[in-house]
Amino acid sequence: MNEKQIQRIKEQYPQGTRIELNHMDDSYHPVPEGTLGTVKHVDDAGQIHVKWDNGRGLAIIPEVDHFSIVKENNKNEMIEVIVVEPDKHPRVERITNDLTTMQTIVGGDIEEIGLDDHTVLVCNEEGKLINLKANRCVGHDIIAGTFFIAGDDGGEELISLNEEQIKEYTEKFYEIEEHTQEEMQRKMRFEFYSY
Repeated sequence: MNEKQIQRIKEQYPQGTRIELNHMDDSYHPVPEGTLGTVKHVDDAGQIHVKWDNGRGLAIIPEVDHFSIVKENNKNEMIEVIVVEPDKHPRVERITNDLTTMQTIVGGDIEEIGLDDHTVLVCNEEGKLINLKANRCVGHDIIAGTFFIAGDDGGEELISLNEEQIKEYTEKFYEIEEHTQEEMQRKMRFEFYSY
């Protein structure tokens, strides 16, 4: 590794950078995958010295170990959303603004559907295909499975709903709707044929 490459690593991983380890190429005592840590410094050999959250202190080597920078605001920020489950009234909930939490709520890969310029509905991308319970009608579609409503400021991340949005969408989805699985499947077939 030449001096220029080492300098680039120092600039890319300054002290305080949060990282997540995906894999450490150490057959004896590796730091477990998924462990978070904070960069202490980069030495003159290009190794990144990290204080791991589990107390370990092993350095990582950029061209050998696999890791990624963690954006703290994405990992720890809590946002206020409305969760809507089949056969239940909507509820306001504070959730961690990260993909894992969102996937847990909807039970799989997520799909975002814009409701207006400032709100988005997040549901299971394959809800109908895996026959999740019919939930609420949105436009000409029926959403399958649990979904939630979050704010959208046009950026990459979702944001909290404001009080007005919470009131509007709680009222909009308050009524529990009865839809048969057959009705939902018919709508899905219509969507396939209408392309």
